[in-house]
Amino acid sequence: MVARRFAAVWAIFAGLYVALAALGPNGVVPVPVWPQVNQHLLQVRAWIGDDIELVGADGEPAGVVEVTPRLDVTPYLRHRVVGDPRERALLGNLACGVPAGGGPLIPAQEAARRAGVAPEQLLDRMVCHVGFPPGPAFLLLPLYAGLRGLLATQWLSALLAGFAVAVMDRLLALWLDEVAGGGSRAMTGLLAPPVLSGLGTLWLWAAPDGSTWLFAHVVAATGLATALLLAWRGRPFWCGLAFALAFSARPPVLLAAPLLAVLVAGRAPRGVRRRGRRGGPFAALALSALSPLALGGVVLALNQLRFASPFDFGYAAMITPPELAQRLAEHGQLSVAFLGDNLRYLLWQPPRLLPRFPFIVSDPHGMGVLFVTPAFVAVLAAIGGAGRGRGLLAAAWVSLIAVTVPALLYFNTGWVQWGGRFLLDGWPVWLLLAGVGLQRLDRRIAVALVALSVASNLWAVVATLSRAWPGCAM
Repeated sequence: MVARRFAAVWAIFAGLYVALAALGPNGVVPVPVWPQVNQHLLQVRAWIGDDIELVGADGEPAGVVEVTPRLDVTPYLRHRVVGDPRERALLGNLACGVPAGGGPLIPAQEAARRAGVAPEQLLDRMVCHVGFPPGPAFLLLPLYAGLRGLLATQWLSALLAGFAVAVMDRLLALWLDEVAGGGSRAMTGLLAPPVLSGLGTLWLWAAPDGSTWLFAHVVAATGLATALLLAWRGRPFWCGLAFALAFSARPPVLLAAPLLAVLVAGRAPRGVRRRGRRGGPFAALALSALSPLALGGVVLALNQLRFASPFDFGYAAMITPPELAQRLAEHGQLSVAFLGDNLRYLLWQPPRLLPRFPFIVSDPHGMGVLFVTPAFVAVLAAIGGAGRGRGLLAAAWVSLIAVTVPALLYFNTGWVQWGGRFLLDGWPVWLLLAGVGLQRLDRRIAVALVALSVASNLWAVVATLSRAWPGCAM
């Protein structure tokens, strides 16, 4: 019964998201080809040394540029591997600079001042990297090796997102039965877990997109949700592997470790055996830490090789708009100077009102969670608890706050997003706490909050599929 429900939820939501991906701005309508909109896929091509097939102005083949396996993506920039206007973002925000001995790259925009590089020489001398955490590229690598041109991050993101909704459906049932004393039986109709998780959050808009930033969020949130379910089921090694993939896609997810640790340690007697005997919580925690330590070490090594620092993902050399470059130069990547703007856009920034269709839309910088997912207000009703669920609730709150802190201090609020995409880093934990809160509220209020959340996010889909937004709000 459980397996059949899991498969059904996955199939329904994956099918919905694939359809939205096909119809969306990065889809196959009206041009029946998936555009390449993901820099992580570009990174994979560089790692395996995928040659560049040149196309002439008449659309005919114009030769092949051989590419040897490498860490940087410079050849793909020099030969402008953009065959569709929708693919222009593929070469934007790359971390480009001029090598400076064994030190960090000199950012391309500062090469003339700091290294005396003439503008006409810059393209020949600079090196370009994908300046984002490599977790999504780790996932894409074996898939691209087998599928090549058939692989599109749009449909893959949709499949992963549908899987995540099925995972959260199962996880919320287990969670509510323990934390809320059988509360999952009351979560029916509009309060059924897949309704909020699959239709009532930014997930509905983000999942089918497949672009560099949103795909990373989907990989990270799916990995975290899977890790939580595996921890609950007493599978510490596989939990650690899923968690490693999650935080290698979005490093702030690492701060969800408190809830994972509590789950892994609390279910250790059922999950870890050595020579026929149970290993206990410390053995389970050690087993769950193997993959995060190994994959985390690979990420740090890649950063060192590319940017001469294990903790630099290339943001200093990234080609960014002047306003963001100035904020980054003055305050760094994380600073309390950004707290006010980030709080506003993540929590209470109201929608924009327009005199024409689509009438009510998100500001391109973001819209507060109060308007994107009003049901998340229910997390406030999940404060406190008694009995065996009290420790889990406390761990969930610590994890949610910790995961959210980097988004509150980050130099960028995000851009062209229906809501605050950085809240997706804690998407599974938001849902767990909201589930408890909705169960504690009057049912009529809970149903109204979920209905408003679904309406808000369905409107995001309508505005996006109609191609009215984001252009109408620029």
